[in-house]
Amino acid sequence: MVNLREKISGLNLSVVEEGVMYFFIYGLIGWLIDTVFESMIFDQLLPGGMFQSFRLPIPFAPIYGFGALAIIYLTKRLWNKSLILSVPLAGIIATAVEYFGGIITVALFGHRAWDYSGSFLNLHGHTNLFYAIAWTFLGWSFIKFIHPPVEKIVKVFLMRLRKNIDTDILDKEIKIR
Repeated sequence: MVNLREKISGLNLSVVEEGVMYFFIYGLIGWLIDTVFESMIFDQLLPGGMFQSFRLPIPFAPIYGFGALAIIYLTKRLWNKSLILSVPLAGIIATAVEYFGGIITVALFGHRAWDYSGSFLNLHGHTNLFYAIAWTFLGWSFIKFIHPPVEKIVKVFLMRLRKNIDTDILDKEIKIR
């Protein structure tokens, strides 16, 4: 017999829970950003996100979820210490996520969800100078204005959720086969 609470006590589940919440929140926010951006460029309402190019009606852009997680977990310790270092680093991380996300999308699906091949200073068509600058500005906005209130909301939500979950189940002994 194994006590479930003892089994999971060494794991920091809050990091996983927060990461999952951030992934979905920022995937949705990214889809909204893409939708507004695309609609402004083409002067008509167009759904954004990489799934638009696959013709799937999903209001979600996972590349933004992955980008946000990478920025949070790779730069958060610097946010209060050095904005001058953390903002360019966030831009580099977001640009790298876009570049490798483009490579992975082509490798997995044989399809380019975005293509910057004809643009100035593009890198294999997966990213370019314009978007690298845009991601840096978005990284600054993310660090200063977007993530702090989202982080508070997620922490309060998860704290209330944990209080409402019957913790007695964790104290019961279960058989592991």
